[in-house]
Amino acid sequence: MRIYSYFAAEGKTKRPPSAYNLFVKEHMKTYLADNPGKTNKDAMKHIGALWKDAPENPKRGQEAKVKEKATKAPKRSKKAAAGGSEGVEGPQVEPGSDE
Repeated sequence: MRIYSYFAAEGKTKRPPSAYNLFVKEHMKTYLADNPGKTNKDAMKHIGALWKDAPENPKRGQEAKVKEKATKAPKRSKKAAAGGSEGVEGPQVEPGSDE
């Protein structure tokens, strides 16, 4: 039987559970016992809502950070990126003129 290094790292101590992990562990059992037939997904939604206003939550009362999507520049064709004049009109010069 092969044991992966992240399961049996010698000399490393296991990181302690976060306040959220402890909160979920405590409330998951009671929620599932009080609401038979509910899925873990439903339980996590409910517990997450409880966590938002829980006194154990160190970020209680703070607004959630919203990631803004970066605006992308319009795509350029390979020809235009290479200096081609696809769809771009420049000054009209007659062949053979010195201008």
